[in-house]
Amino acid sequence: MTWSWRVERAYWAGEWPLLWRRGWWLLPFLLILTFFSAAPFVGHVINWTVVAAVAIIVLRRIRAARHFDSLLQRRWQEQTARWIVGSWPSLAVQLGLEVRDYSGRKIVTGAGNPSWDGSTCFLQVSMPPGLAREDLVAAAARIAQAFNAVRVTVEGEQISSLALRIEYVDALAQPFGFPLGGTWDGASVLMGISDGGAEWRLPLGPHTLVAGSSGSGKASLVWGLLLGLVQPIHSGLIEVWGIDRKGGMELAMGRDLLTRFASDAAHSVALLEDAVDQMQDRARKLAGITRQHTPTVDSPTVIVLIDELAALTAYETDREMLRRANAAIATLASQGRAVGFIVFACLQDPRKETLPARGLFTQTVGLRLRDRTETAMVLGDGAVAAGALCHEISASTPGVAYVLAENGTPPQRVRAAYAADEQIRDAALTYFAPNPRPVVLPVVEDESKPRRTRATRRTKTTEPQEES
Repeated sequence: MTWSWRVERAYWAGEWPLLWRRGWWLLPFLLILTFFSAAPFVGHVINWTVVAAVAIIVLRRIRAARHFDSLLQRRWQEQTARWIVGSWPSLAVQLGLEVRDYSGRKIVTGAGNPSWDGSTCFLQVSMPPGLAREDLVAAAARIAQAFNAVRVTVEGEQISSLALRIEYVDALAQPFGFPLGGTWDGASVLMGISDGGAEWRLPLGPHTLVAGSSGSGKASLVWGLLLGLVQPIHSGLIEVWGIDRKGGMELAMGRDLLTRFASDAAHSVALLEDAVDQMQDRARKLAGITRQHTPTVDSPTVIVLIDELAALTAYETDREMLRRANAAIATLASQGRAVGFIVFACLQDPRKETLPARGLFTQTVGLRLRDRTETAMVLGDGAVAAGALCHEISASTPGVAYVLAENGTPPQRVRAAYAADEQIRDAALTYFAPNPRPVVLPVVEDESKPRRTRATRRTKTTEPQEES
């Protein structure tokens, strides 16, 4: 840490109370010695005691310079922990986190000793019967204001094992990136970080729906998926079939990572229907052999990546094309997982009218959304009560989202890594898909026949058929 007067004042603000608690007894000791100052050795004892005390103070300051950051943080943690514990009882009463027993005695929600992970405090909370987890979640925002914290979330499910996660620094506030070419564990993709700075890995297998307003960071999710899978893409274990209904503006830069690519309605629907045909063909081949597909070079996992999904499912003006697109997406999302066909789709409007098959996506990611209703559409009815506040995500933090896993755990707050254009180009040049194939439109035979009039239908043919 660079030295400054502010840092120096912070050090001594914590040092003087500590020195007083440990060395207060020196003052009465020296005061008593002054009454015997006439003795020849007492003056020397006083002088050497003062010199020793000053030397200890100086040596402590020199030693602290070696680990100034950790020392100041530890002292701040201790002061903040004392403040939290001391103010909790009155705060719990003011927030209504209390019940009365049969005798009318108040039982207030208790708090244990805080523990720390960097700038995040974990406070164990003991709630009396009669209160619920939802009561503590509802008070989280007011607890954050009372403790001058950035955010407070509730961890745990049962009232006997709840904890408050009190964050004083938002780990997701600043954008970041990941190096290219990381190893793949075969089950998940490294997409970013979660609250507290831990890695956020998105399970690969469930069909995933990403919803967010314009500028919320959907591109970070798209490129996080592609860049996190560059190794299996290049080896042929995974094929990504990309659909970009923005004219190819988003995916074209990394097109070499895609085995198949479509940007207009006709080719997009043809790609989806081809995916359905291959999915059903693979299912027939695996029937009676296995119930879960294992990717190989000859039978890779296929990820159907769709950007601007609503352009296919709601905004397409050709009704027949719209029907075919919705039917293909519903079939893939309902039957594709076991045979290695996965849908990863992004859209802005999460309404059911926009995506009829929304309920088939079992893993959802909510970026910045317009209101609580849209948050509930994406993450479920209880998402807001569980702390998922997609409608409160700042526009200055694109890529910040809440993820609802398919196992039903509470939504997790995360941020996707930022992918620069240069990194995307490098990935496309280095880890290109080995077997790219174009999307070919099916040939439609002209089956039109002359229209029969009523007179023609009433007329019966009397000519005899030719003998063969």
